[in-house]
Amino acid sequence: MKQKIVIKVWTDGQRCRPAKAMKIVIYVLKLMMPYDIIWKKSSISTAKITTKAMKIAVTSPGVASVALTGEEKNQLVVTGEGVDAVNLTRVIRQNIGFAVLLSVEPESAKE
Repeated sequence: MKQKIVIKVWTDGQRCRPAKAMKIVIYVLKLMMPYDIIWKKSSISTAKITTKAMKIAVTSPGVASVALTGEEKNQLVVTGEGVDAVNLTRVIRQNIGFAVLLSVEPESAKE
């Protein structure tokens, strides 16, 4: 059965916020190491992030098509048969950043 999966991907390049203990470690490391070498934030363009997300989705097994929707073009709509939605979202989180699985539903018959 074909299914339609909608994943919201944040395209601002930010990853999920670290826990409080990790914030303390980062603060201490920032004090010890020069800012210019390690702590500069890399700015990745929105187009690069969406392209990378689409590449990850296309290479997943069972995917038939991938599209970007939504007002800000930040919702990835994946259609296919036997696609593991949770695994796909996990891989996008690991490689890109913040991603949320919005819905998984059977694809409606084309009228």
